[in-house]
Amino acid sequence: MRKYILILFSLLSINASAVSVIRQAKEALKKKQNLEQTAKNLLAEAANESTSHADRVECYVLAAECSQRLYEAQNLKLYLKQKYDTAAFYSHILDMFVRLEKADSIEGRPDEKGRVRLQNRKRSRDVLTTFRPNLLNGGKWFFRKNQMREAFPYLDTYAATAVHPIFSRDSLAKSDTLVAQAAYLAVIAANTSQNHDGVIRNVPMAFQARQKNHLVQEYLARAYFAKNDSTQWLASLYDGLRDYTFHGYFFSHLVDYYLEAQNTERALEITDSVISVADTIPLFWYGRSLVLLKQGRDRDAISACDSCLLYEPDNVDALYNKGIASLNLAVIYTEQACTDLTNPQCRRDQEIIRSLYNLAKLPMERVRALEPDKPQRWAAPLYRIYLHLNMGKEFEEIDRILHSN
Repeated sequence: MRKYILILFSLLSINASAVSVIRQAKEALKKKQNLEQTAKNLLAEAANESTSHADRVECYVLAAECSQRLYEAQNLKLYLKQKYDTAAFYSHILDMFVRLEKADSIEGRPDEKGRVRLQNRKRSRDVLTTFRPNLLNGGKWFFRKNQMREAFPYLDTYAATAVHPIFSRDSLAKSDTLVAQAAYLAVIAANTSQNHDGVIRNVPMAFQARQKNHLVQEYLARAYFAKNDSTQWLASLYDGLRDYTFHGYFFSHLVDYYLEAQNTERALEITDSVISVADTIPLFWYGRSLVLLKQGRDRDAISACDSCLLYEPDNVDALYNKGIASLNLAVIYTEQACTDLTNPQCRRDQEIIRSLYNLAKLPMERVRALEPDKPQRWAAPLYRIYLHLNMGKEFEEIDRILHSN
């Protein structure tokens, strides 16, 4: 019996705590005093799992009312053209949304007796509808100031109103075109602040804004990569390659992925598929040359480089690949060449080898001209080229460069 008395006393104490906090909050709201601390007390009580279902709801509703009163105080300063805190002005609106949505979420679950009573939803909807425009304005205000981490919750919350039960009767996804714009800005803000879940959550709605959807898809892929979700990352890359073929991000990362996995056949299939629909894009031809180099198909790689350079003559990566592929051919041919000086074939082989080194020389010298500050890339190939072409002056210069780095 004593055990049950202690349990009852404990429950009464917990209930008394909530009753006291709620009573003090109502008094503070009536006097419009100490509202920030009052809101903290209410939120602490609401977070207590021992607090009853109904009291938790009331704590969140009253905390939202504290935010509304604080907002009204800032708004009065604005009306009177007095100095006011813009960040606080908007933050009180965000707090209202978060707290009333939390209250609604709790009300949407069965209480201790298994009942679901949405007693506050209509009132919450009426209150929040009034403040929705300024919720978006707050997000845009932080966005313009490049404070992306601060902008995100406003934009995210505004976009989420389209699917929140409080606004279910409003069909905001269809009636409010600003929802998609908010989601688009939320994706940008989340990507900038490395909020990967925020990106993923807002991408579907952001697509409806039809603003740089190729970037939205790229940010989605980046988010999955950052979360180490390789399945979704690959799927997002393939979706991007299909829908935004000309945005090189998807092509480049897919080819790199398969090259790293040593699956050159799949990488080549990807390059061939994009070239079949867009054969004037230098990046696609460069990618093909890279894959062919990995496969040891040097002549085909040179041909792919030439196709790339036809559309972008100073593509330094294609120039480099052409130089390396030509060098590879020269080395291979040298290993197979005739060494019998009395044989006429020996002279012909030496002419072919010299022509291959000359074929490597022009693109590699162009690489040097385009990237003079990257000798680690072109110095060693040019050293070998000048050596075999017997270009003494040029060879000595490259030799000095190699020994000085």
